[in-house]
Amino acid sequence: MKALWTKKTVVWLALAAVGILGLIIPGRAVLDHDGFQRTIVPDLPSPPDKGDPKMEYALNKFLRLAETEGRDKAMEYAARRQFDFEGGQVQVVIEAETGGNEIQVQSVVAFLTDQVQALGGRVETSYQNLVQSRVLPASLRILAANPHVAYIRLPLKPVPLAVVSEGVAKTGASSWTMTPYRKSEQPKVAIFDLGFKNYTSVLGTELPATVTTRSFRSDGSITANEIHGTACAELVYDMMPNAQFYLVNFGTDVEQHNAVTWMINEGINIISYSVGWTNAGDGRGVGPIDEDVKKFDNAGGKWISAAGNDAQNHWTGTFTDTNGNGFHNFLPGDEILQIYVSAYTLTAFFLNWDDWGTWNTTTLKYSGASQDYDLYMWYWTGTAWSFVDDSLNTQNGTQWPVEAIGYWFANWSTYWGVAIRNYKTTRNCVLELFTYGNSSANPCEFNVPDGSLTIPADSPYAITVGATDAVTDAYEKYSSRGPTHDGRIKPDFAAPSHVSVSSATYGSKGFSGTSAATPHMAGGMALVFGKTPFTLDQVRTILEKRAADLGPAGQDNQFGIGRLKLN
Repeated sequence: MKALWTKKTVVWLALAAVGILGLIIPGRAVLDHDGFQRTIVPDLPSPPDKGDPKMEYALNKFLRLAETEGRDKAMEYAARRQFDFEGGQVQVVIEAETGGNEIQVQSVVAFLTDQVQALGGRVETSYQNLVQSRVLPASLRILAANPHVAYIRLPLKPVPLAVVSEGVAKTGASSWTMTPYRKSEQPKVAIFDLGFKNYTSVLGTELPATVTTRSFRSDGSITANEIHGTACAELVYDMMPNAQFYLVNFGTDVEQHNAVTWMINEGINIISYSVGWTNAGDGRGVGPIDEDVKKFDNAGGKWISAAGNDAQNHWTGTFTDTNGNGFHNFLPGDEILQIYVSAYTLTAFFLNWDDWGTWNTTTLKYSGASQDYDLYMWYWTGTAWSFVDDSLNTQNGTQWPVEAIGYWFANWSTYWGVAIRNYKTTRNCVLELFTYGNSSANPCEFNVPDGSLTIPADSPYAITVGATDAVTDAYEKYSSRGPTHDGRIKPDFAAPSHVSVSSATYGSKGFSGTSAATPHMAGGMALVFGKTPFTLDQVRTILEKRAADLGPAGQDNQFGIGRLKLN
C-alpha cells in the first residue's frame, strides 16, 4: 500500500537532524563495481511478537511502544511512519467481516459505526465493508477483538505520478479545427487526482472559466496543498478546451471508491488518472482499485491511467536463500538491495509476493496469504549498516502478502537498503519490490524494469499510457512497462512527457512523467469523441489505427500500440 509521505513530520525531522536511532551492525560489506555495498545480513535479535493478526503490524508496533516505552516513543514512531493523527485520533480503515450480502454488509457497517462512536471515535466515510474512521489508539485492541472486524489497517494512499503544452503539436491535436459534433453537450472529462492547488488562479486562461469541483477527502479540501492535479487539468484543456471539466480529488482507497460511484452517476465520459498504487493488488488486473476501473468501464466510460514512473525503481525475483540464514540473496553474498538517496528526500520500500489468493468479485476480497515474509530497512553510515525499522505483518491465511516501510529523512545523502526475510513459508514465492527516493540517475540496485506497472495500470479495462519525450519520441527510461503479472502487454499507448512539456503550474521546469502523458491521452480521446459521431469504443479503435508505431514493430511493453497521433 503505497503511502503519500508528506513533509509535516516535524518530530522526526528533528530526530533526523541529529541522527537515526538505530542498531549499528558492522556486517560484512565490500563495494561492488557499481559502488553499492555487497553485504551478508548478520544475525538479528529474534523478532518480537508480530501482535494481533487482525491489525496491521505498524499499528501493533505503535501500541507495543506506547505500552513498553511510553507515549513519546510511540508518537515518534507514528510520525516516522506517517500515521495521520488529528485530535489525538489515528485514521484507520476497519474491514468488516461479512458474507458479501448487501443487507448484511449494511447492518454490520452500521453496528461498527456505533461501536467506533461509543469508543470516542468517528466514522469519516464508508464503502461496502470498509469503514474509514478516526479512533483513539486505546480503542484499537477493543475493536480488533470484535468478531465483526476482519482487519484494521492504515488507509491505502496513492502517490501522484497560459503555457500551452508542446504535446499538443506533437500529437496533432492543434489540427483538429472542425466544428464540434456534440454541440449541445461536450464530453465530460474528470481529472481524478489528489489535489488542485491554485486552480482558481488559472480559470479562464489555462482552464475553462467554469469547472465542477468535488472533494471526497475527509477534510473536504479540493486543493489539498497539491498542485499535481492542476497541472494535469491544464494538459487536458490544451488538448480539448471545449470539454466539460470536473476536478475530483481523494486521499484514500475508501474515498476513491465513493468518488467513482459519484462520477458514474454524473455521467462522466473520460477519467484522466495520473495516480498510481503499489501493494494494492496482484498485478493481474483485479483487486479493489482495479475494481473501480472495471465499474467505470462497465458504466460506459473510459479510464485513462498512467503506467507509472517506476521502471528504475523495481525489482522482482524468486526467493533464494543460498546460505540458509533466512534472508533472500539478491546475488550470492548480497542480501541488501540498495538505493542511493539525496538529502531531504522521502525514502520508501514496498514488498509484495505471489500469494494473494483468489479475488472474489462479490465480496471484493482476496482469499489471502499464508506465505509469510518480512521486510527490514537499513542505512549506510559510511562504515557499517544501521538497522532502522521493520515491517512484520502477519500472513496466516487471510491477510494480503504485503510489507512496507517509508520515512522522511533529512540532513545527509547516503545509501538505504532493505533485506527480505523468510518468516514462515512452504514454498519460495516470486517477490516484487518497489523503491522510492532514488533519482533517475541512480536506479535501484538489481533493477528489473519489466513488470514495473503500478496499479491500476494493470487493469484490462484501463487505457494505460506510457511516456515518450515530447520532442524526440524516445522512450522515457523511467516509464513503467509490462507485461502484467498474467502476461498481458501494457501500456496500451504512449504519449508526450519529459521536461520539455511545460505548464503554467510547474513553470519553466516543465511537467514530466507518465502523469503528463496521461492527460494528453485523455484530452486526445475527448477531442475526437467531442468532434465526431463515434462512440468511445470506436474512438479508441481510431486512435489505435492512427498511433505512431515506435520501437519494435507492433504492440510492445514500452510504447503499447504506439504514440498518440491524431493527424
